[in-house]
Amino acid sequence: MEIAKYIGLFLLKNHYCYIHGLGNMELKKRPATYDGSSLQAPSYEVIVTQGGSIDDNLANFIATSEQISISKAANELREYSIQTRKDIAEGKEVPIPNIGRFAEVNGKVKFITDDNFRFTPAGIPTVKNSKQLEEQNSKPLHKPSYPPPHKADSVNWSMVILAVVLVLIVGGGIYGIWYYSHNSNAVTEPVVPVKDTVVKAVPPPVAPDTTMVKKDSVAAPAAPPVVDSMQVTPYKIVIGDYRTKEKAEKRVQTLTLNRNKVEMLPRDSTNFLVVTTINCRAVDTAHVKYSLKRLFGFKDVAIIR
Repeated sequence: MEIAKYIGLFLLKNHYCYIHGLGNMELKKRPATYDGSSLQAPSYEVIVTQGGSIDDNLANFIATSEQISISKAANELREYSIQTRKDIAEGKEVPIPNIGRFAEVNGKVKFITDDNFRFTPAGIPTVKNSKQLEEQNSKPLHKPSYPPPHKADSVNWSMVILAVVLVLIVGGGIYGIWYYSHNSNAVTEPVVPVKDTVVKAVPPPVAPDTTMVKKDSVAAPAAPPVVDSMQVTPYKIVIGDYRTKEKAEKRVQTLTLNRNKVEMLPRDSTNFLVVTTINCRAVDTAHVKYSLKRLFGFKDVAIIR
């Protein structure tokens, strides 16, 4: 069994190797040197120190490599150590392939590193790189500042809602214009405030000229009187109806202070009317009633004349 070969492999792998009876072998790095003309790269050498921690790692390594039991590997290693010490005592050198050799110097076991020995440390394990890659992948990706494009078949509900709101606004505007124009056409003449009503002077009726009537003519029967719709006539119009006399009088007092010509008329023992007098034409009574309703806020405006 080539114990020396396994010693070299174990040393290069773990940078140390303990051999019972020989000592603890260590792989040491020497710094770079400058000889005045050139710079020498760092180098490695193997040194042997007496003592060290006793372990069975080398025996386990040999047993695993040779597919034998640990006890058999430990026995082979012990016999190698005994034979090496015997050879060194006889002045011989015991080589470790491609690394160097054991020798006795000043009565002590030393290890002389081969001049052609070159050692390159192992690279960074790939496990660390993969772990770093996993850490990078676990970080959240940078999200773009602009929103991602929507799919062609997706429904933009915000645009649908906006369109519905616009339709409702436009429809409400059209309906409002129609309603305003429809109601404004109901009153074709301007509303005349009560306190500013002007009574137009009507010329007195002209008496018929009877000088030209023949004496032998027979007078025709008189025709029934016809109400002239264009004649200005005073109308008493109800602008308030109250259950007690006190409330009616209070209302009359308030309107009088505002320069309105009003009076109180009792309808019966439980109803008291607030009445104003308006001089207007018969054809204008509907407009006057509408104006009074808007002015005094009484919806049951009525003419009592």
